[in-house]
Amino acid sequence: MESFEASVSYSSHSKLEKEKNNAYEFDDDYSDSVWTVPEDKSIVPLGSKSMKKDYQYPAESDDFIDGGYDSGDDVGTSMRNGLHPDVNLKNVLSGLFAIITGSNKVSPSVSVNQQYKSSNVSFLGSGKNGNTYLHSSVYIPSAPPLLEQSGINYNAYKEVLEAEPPEWLPDSCTTACLQCGAPFTAITRGRHHCRFCGRIFCRACSKGRCLLPVKFRERNPQRVCDCCYDRLDPLQGVLINTISNAVQVAKHDVMDWTCTRGWLNLPVGLTMEHEIYKASNSLRSFCQVARLNPEKSIPLAVLRRAKGLAILTVVKAGVVLAYKLGTGLVIARRSDGTWSAPSAIFSVGLGWGAQIGGELMDFIIVLHDSKAVKTFCSRMHFSLGAGCSAAAGPVGRVLEADIRAGDRGSGMCYTYSCSKGAFVGVSLEGNIVATRMDTNLRFYGDPYLTTADILLGTVDRPKAAEPLYVALDDLHCSLQC
Repeated sequence: MESFEASVSYSSHSKLEKEKNNAYEFDDDYSDSVWTVPEDKSIVPLGSKSMKKDYQYPAESDDFIDGGYDSGDDVGTSMRNGLHPDVNLKNVLSGLFAIITGSNKVSPSVSVNQQYKSSNVSFLGSGKNGNTYLHSSVYIPSAPPLLEQSGINYNAYKEVLEAEPPEWLPDSCTTACLQCGAPFTAITRGRHHCRFCGRIFCRACSKGRCLLPVKFRERNPQRVCDCCYDRLDPLQGVLINTISNAVQVAKHDVMDWTCTRGWLNLPVGLTMEHEIYKASNSLRSFCQVARLNPEKSIPLAVLRRAKGLAILTVVKAGVVLAYKLGTGLVIARRSDGTWSAPSAIFSVGLGWGAQIGGELMDFIIVLHDSKAVKTFCSRMHFSLGAGCSAAAGPVGRVLEADIRAGDRGSGMCYTYSCSKGAFVGVSLEGNIVATRMDTNLRFYGDPYLTTADILLGTVDRPKAAEPLYVALDDLHCSLQC
């Protein structure tokens, strides 16, 4: 028995009494130790067929309630004698008398192991105050942990991380989904290839989006089947930090006259990288305004107190009734004074009033409190305000103030803008601003990421947004001069 205790370190028993006169040996598959039992053949191992066959439970006993045994208060006598006492009037009265007089309490000096001699294993202990407690060895794990301390066994996922792009099955090889077996149709159930295994599935069986290993050379999350999703999902944290678009160095960071991209911001950006470039270019324009005419720029006090900024490029055109459309991004100021990661947004709206013409506007919406930031954390919010606009050629100004409301709250914002075009008018403005979840997914690679996670600081600042942070620092410096 001593050899067994030395080799098995995860035993949940606290103490095992040594037995003499070994009767037979039991070979363990994991060690060379032996089990010892006394020669008394009346002792049968737990779970043996003979034990279940010899002992018959009385079917009509009052102690069996709904198929289970009600132990009652017969612990002392039954454990000492090894038999259950008869239920009669004498035993019931004596038990009640013992409870009333307190004679059934055990002295603190007497250990629990001395009371119950019939068990050679102790799971109970007695405290100084006489109370009985469960020994700590009972809830110590009786088996080694299955996973490593890090939580992920990377050796088990080595095959997935080193996988290469498969050869896709041709569409003609199957007429039904390879997982659910549903037949394909022209409209209601089309064919979709899993990008990881190359097999063909229906839309319902290939809804997952995952980043693929390095050899696939894809930085955007790709469609995968349910089986491949289960294999790739535990590795998404590793892939997000290594191959996603957010961790790449920004390629387009030139915004002077030598690059035609910097001459004019387009109202719609298809990727987050393009939105970052547009926002950086808009901030550069405001830096030039601050140097040439500081009175027409954003006040430094307003920028310092801002809890967030929304930067958009919007095109506006119409007579009396004007239409607006544009995209951009929003960032928030963290508690330590730094700016958060960007979240892509989309804006569409109408304006009504005495107005005519068309213009391209670079907006900076100042979120002056946390309520306004929470408004942009919504999937969609509405804004209502008033503004005046005047543009002639490459120089123009737009001033607006509006109230925004969404499912995360409401807040008041101030809008500053530089515009280009030929437009003049005063109008009431209504806009719908929505978060571009698909753009955030392609940039960060995390399908579970929300706008609140991005703006409230739980996401690290991406390398790809470095030009944006540099432009913000330049704007702050130009306003101080």
